[in-house]
Amino acid sequence: MKRFLFVIILLVLPVQVFLFAQEKKERKVVIEEITLPELNVIDNILHIKNAPVGAKVEIITIVGNKVRQIEIKSKEVAYELNLPKAIYIFKLEGVVRKFVIR
Repeated sequence: MKRFLFVIILLVLPVQVFLFAQEKKERKVVIEEITLPELNVIDNILHIKNAPVGAKVEIITIVGNKVRQIEIKSKEVAYELNLPKAIYIFKLEGVVRKFVIR
């Protein structure tokens, strides 16, 4: 009797393993392209590309004083800064850049 049960278990077990092996699910990977905003300062003019409309640029001195905050009104824009000569930190939507105004 024990042998009979053992043989049945051995016959049924590989079939179950085979059935489970067939149940693979296909996974689809979706990759979203994220474009970060670009900040450049040339001749005391701030050039911004790929910025979300309504985002705010913070301009901070190297010591930590907030000088100015500018709200973005279009994806590509340029602002005249008229800042004195110094080192400034620009923050926009997780992008932080350091520029020297000469």
